[in-house]
Amino acid sequence: MLDANRVQSGSADLQDRIALRALVDSYAHAVDRWLVELFASLFCPDGQLVVPHPAGGDHGVIVFDGSDGWSRAFSALAPCSATTHFVGNHLVSLDGDEATGETYSLAHELVEEDGTTTMLVRAIRYADAYVRSGDKWLFRSRALTIDWQDSRLVTRLGHGSR
Repeated sequence: MLDANRVQSGSADLQDRIALRALVDSYAHAVDRWLVELFASLFCPDGQLVVPHPAGGDHGVIVFDGSDGWSRAFSALAPCSATTHFVGNHLVSLDGDEATGETYSLAHELVEEDGTTTMLVRAIRYADAYVRSGDKWLFRSRALTIDWQDSRLVTRLGHGSR
């Protein structure tokens, strides 16, 4: 016999997981289309995005948050003429109105220079902390790790852009 409380709990868990996946997919969409307002709406008021310093090495990380204006977070992508993020694994641990997770993605970045187009492909992971705000989930923090990258010359066929 089915336990009604257990079924209801499982349904809520599934709904939360679907909502959290929609959140990480919306993040990728906002970045790829350069939608700063959508991007900002995905973070709680004190939310943070932590990314490795572009110079790499011992330069540490850069922390972006709403107090700086989320458009500053897009400065890291300024050299790119287009980006495409494919979101893969999304692992989540729920704890009431909070959750943590790890999100895998392949980031494809096109850079135009001296008449050639180079595609930088990066395997990235986000360590995510989420919080429920009203009826929706938001990022409390996202910390980016780059596992590896590859650079390739490409032939541009379309006019894909932000």
